[in-house]
Amino acid sequence: MMNNPAILDQQISEHLSQVLKNKDPQTQIKIKRTSLGWLKLRVVTSYFNGKSLAEREEEIDSFLENIGCYLGQYPMAGYDLLTPQEAADLPPEHIQIPLWSDVLMAPEPDQPASLDEDSSSPLVVTFYSFKGGVGRSTALGLVAGILATRNRRVVMVDFDLEAPGISVLFQNDLENINEEQYGVLNYLHQRYLTPGQNIPTIDKCICQVNLDTRGELFLVPAGEYNENYIHRLADLDRHTLQSFYRGEINPVQQLITDLKERLDPDVILIDARPGFNDTSAIALFDLADTAIICFSPTDQSFEGLRWVVQAVKKQRDYQGKPDIRFLLTPIAPVGDELQRSWTNRVESWIEDNWGLPEGTKVEELYHKILYNPNIATLSSLVTNLSNSLLDDYRPIAEVIDASLPDIKSSLATTNVEDKKILNELSFQSATAQELESSSIPNIFHRTEDFPKFLTNKIWLIRGAKGTGKSLLFRLFVEQSETAKDLASSDVDLNNVHFIAGHGQPRLHGQILESADLASYEQQVGENNWQSFWLNYALLQLCRALPEVHSLFNPDKHLVRLSSQPNPEHAEIVSWLADKTNSPQSGDQLRAVDRWLQENSQRVWLLYDELDAGFGSTQKDYLRRKRALEALLAWWLESGTSLKSIVPKIFLREDIWNQLNFTNKGHYTGRSLQLRWDEADLWRLVLRQSLTSSETLSKSLEEKLGITVDRLHTIELEQLRTSLYHLWGERMGKTKKAYTYNWVRTRIADGQKNCFPRSLVLLLQEAVKGEKNFSTEYSSEIVLRPKALIEALPYVSDQRVDEVRNEYPELAEYLTKLQGERSPIDETRLAEIWGVKDIKLAELIREMVDAGILTERSRPKDAPPRLYAVAELYLYGLNMVRKGQK
Repeated sequence: MMNNPAILDQQISEHLSQVLKNKDPQTQIKIKRTSLGWLKLRVVTSYFNGKSLAEREEEIDSFLENIGCYLGQYPMAGYDLLTPQEAADLPPEHIQIPLWSDVLMAPEPDQPASLDEDSSSPLVVTFYSFKGGVGRSTALGLVAGILATRNRRVVMVDFDLEAPGISVLFQNDLENINEEQYGVLNYLHQRYLTPGQNIPTIDKCICQVNLDTRGELFLVPAGEYNENYIHRLADLDRHTLQSFYRGEINPVQQLITDLKERLDPDVILIDARPGFNDTSAIALFDLADTAIICFSPTDQSFEGLRWVVQAVKKQRDYQGKPDIRFLLTPIAPVGDELQRSWTNRVESWIEDNWGLPEGTKVEELYHKILYNPNIATLSSLVTNLSNSLLDDYRPIAEVIDASLPDIKSSLATTNVEDKKILNELSFQSATAQELESSSIPNIFHRTEDFPKFLTNKIWLIRGAKGTGKSLLFRLFVEQSETAKDLASSDVDLNNVHFIAGHGQPRLHGQILESADLASYEQQVGENNWQSFWLNYALLQLCRALPEVHSLFNPDKHLVRLSSQPNPEHAEIVSWLADKTNSPQSGDQLRAVDRWLQENSQRVWLLYDELDAGFGSTQKDYLRRKRALEALLAWWLESGTSLKSIVPKIFLREDIWNQLNFTNKGHYTGRSLQLRWDEADLWRLVLRQSLTSSETLSKSLEEKLGITVDRLHTIELEQLRTSLYHLWGERMGKTKKAYTYNWVRTRIADGQKNCFPRSLVLLLQEAVKGEKNFSTEYSSEIVLRPKALIEALPYVSDQRVDEVRNEYPELAEYLTKLQGERSPIDETRLAEIWGVKDIKLAELIREMVDAGILTERSRPKDAPPRLYAVAELYLYGLNMVRKGQK
């Protein structure tokens, strides 16, 4: 017999084909190899018609004898000798005994099973960990409580028979402890001894958990802990479990069936034994629709989990389940950099070992639980729990809840109303630069940051491009009365003048452009930018406040310039150059400040367009850096002495990070980072939806009390609920994601900045797509998941175009990313970009700061470093994700 298994595979196949196809040309021969090198033979031929199994075996052995191989000897692990009719009548392939070695030893299936789009009822979720001590049972218990408060009927089953966990955690919260204290072990063991008897009944194994809130929560404990427990456990060895799967009635599966019939639960949560244990294998491979894999991101965990995930993948290919979500617990209290490195490694590991389902982001496959010492002191997992503790576990509860059947919505309408809403809906996504001034009040949305922005102590407003800085600037400069009205509930701004210290060329006034700024530096040198900002501020003040002209009588040129409707920019630059180092300028500014105080007035000097206003060449960027460092340093030096003049400087976050000037840290208490929180995003969507659709507006007001005027008072959960009728609760039956989470994560960049324009564009395109669909959808929602999914590539295209305009220096390198896979390492980036060393490091840093790339490598990882492309840019760059299934 040949020793080389690969050659033997080929020899067996060729030899049997030569013999059998002479007898039946339609003969099919397949040979599959197990993970340990054993072979499984499958022969389907009409030559077997009328022959017994023994006769078939004898025939095949006689054919194989010439090459020294026999069905009952190594390396044959098994065989199927079938007629065509027998093959057609066979049920789908499955692994007969779902234990670790059996699953790993099984060959790959001929055809991977498709995922079942109709969730089974109830959903069975197994919580598993390769190692103990990672908070698996605690996570299950807290998630169970959260689901129960959402009006779900939840059953917990303690399958950690060797060291029961969930049974102990809920011991003090049980309402009806059965006298005999039966549980899982009693149920399985007695059915092993007396398979024909229903002893004990399932009722005697179920305990109800006492809840202070709505919902129902039940526990099937492991059983009473005593000496008999140990003896029963010893009887449940591998041989016993194998016999369960060979008998007519399987006690393990009967347990789940009895729970379904007795309680009709929405979800069954199973607490599985850690490690490569037979009962954990059954909980994962046989019972689970979804597995929650709990682990701490250590080398030892990753090595063991590799085999866990490999086995789960194979079982899923056979039977279409289980799906997996990962729970990182507990994450130790370490620095942000180390925590990021752990997270990056986890994401890369998941992509390499589990892969990414189509349309799924790696961030949606795992959740993090930070270490919390208070968990160890909890006396109950269902009473007196803080929201801060529960908030950590809500994401994993939402993954499970999103897989359950919808709870009937109170917002259901008729298809006629949905069509009417669809035709009425209109979303406006124009950029701040594109908007007509008169449209600003209709587009501007007040976010959670707005009250903080209104305080005089905030001088610097930072944020990524597209987070609303320019719209905020234009609102106050061009629509000041509207701005004052919006601010009135927080502060009285009626005595404040809003003046552009620098901004868009569309504004009336002396707004200098990039060529003017270059001309100024050429005339006075690189080190006179503080003088520029001082005198430029004087010019803008004098222009906006004619009442102060008398304060500048000695400076006739300034008064004349500020009085002209459209003075030549060259003349302004010439005046600014002449005023360089003028000792009078500081006195003049202080004089204006005193005049404002005496007249009970104030001024906000607002600075915008500081990113693009200097040009886009490398020289321009260096000039911008010098100018902005001078602007910010000058306000620190001079601004604190001014009582009635306040700066509001709008600056792109990545530019701020590149600046270096004396006392930069003093802006810590004077700066605001603009970010769109989730509540801000949903208020924006509702605001535009309600103002454009009268039908939707009436429906939400009648059923939920939602109006445009009340939006700022509505909490996050109600905002989410209010959007269900627009886009549904979840992204289809097979996607374990709530729609609001799916949307929020896809309009965010690598720095977790969410872009309102991308959100509105997504809805614009989804409305167009929905109108073009030829089939009806649910009468309870207006925009189906398909409309949102198909709109995403357009949004990504637009966002990539915006980034090319915002960062023209990166445009060439973005184009070269097309067709590549994400994550991508720096060696490949150097190759496709044609750069190396310092230039490569600078490019990567710029793309990370811009939110396009995020680093996946850990500090201790050897080069090359690994970088992922944010989902928001993936389609627009024509890239694909590594690990995509």
